[in-house]
Amino acid sequence: MSERTLDPGDGLLAPAFLARLAQLQLLSRRLAEARRRGRRQTRRAGAGLEAIDVRAYAPGDDPRRIDWKAYARFERLLVRVVADEAPLRLGLVLDTSGSMAFGAPSKLRQAARVAAGLAAVALGAEDRVAALAAADAPRLVTRASGGRRGLQQLLGALEGLGAGRGTSLATAASAATGALGGRGLCVVLSDLLDPAGALAGARALRLRGHEVALVEVLTPEELDPPDLAGCELEDAETGDLLELPPEGALAAYRECLEAHREALDAEAAELGVPVLRVTTADPFDAVVVRALEAGLLRGAGLAGRERAA
Repeated sequence: MSERTLDPGDGLLAPAFLARLAQLQLLSRRLAEARRRGRRQTRRAGAGLEAIDVRAYAPGDDPRRIDWKAYARFERLLVRVVADEAPLRLGLVLDTSGSMAFGAPSKLRQAARVAAGLAAVALGAEDRVAALAAADAPRLVTRASGGRRGLQQLLGALEGLGAGRGTSLATAASAATGALGGRGLCVVLSDLLDPAGALAGARALRLRGHEVALVEVLTPEELDPPDLAGCELEDAETGDLLELPPEGALAAYRECLEAHREALDAEAAELGVPVLRVTTADPFDAVVVRALEAGLLRGAGLAGRERAA
């Protein structure tokens, strides 16, 4: 990856960002060449001729794809995963709620950078990409498109995103299906702090038959905050005020964050949804490479739940 550094305020059209995006596009050319040689395959649950794997059944999977022989052997519902050489339809769902404005760069800026990197690779490999912004209600950023023009449109649209107030990731499911023109791989980029349920959006997308991956974006300060005992905090989305006790606030926060992430991991595993964890301090291109190496754009999500370094 490029050694050029990005300033927190650098946008998606800044020269330093575009230079690093160009390096990521070299990966997309390799993917496109591999597909032309018949080696690049996406993965989906189905009944095709070439079954290459099985995975746990999750709500939204077609019951006809259940591998009953595997059930008889393991007493678990598994679905067949088959090779599919059709172009991937990638849906990027960006959380634009108020909490995403926190940080320098903000969580929303980091989410947009990662989304742009994934889009550059997918579009360069002749796939199609759509993007949605999800706050109180979903908003179409770009409909499914391809090629260099599609990338330029996407960058301009992502650059204009701003954080709103509330969160409703679940409402993005039907909009994502319409934007993609059918089922695809939906990557949800969020801090996953949705009070209505961090996995509400993922669950709704799975019920509509999409493959789903989650990218959790947090700031270093949220993972290791200073001791703010006795301070008054304001909720970025609801405006509610919370006065912290003079003692024990930091320990209680860390305990709650750990419990939240453990519960998220457990529910994500039940849905067959992988979780990639990143911070706003991580180079966006390194995050994209890590996701690609784990198989994100092969349509089966990440090979396992990743953790930020």
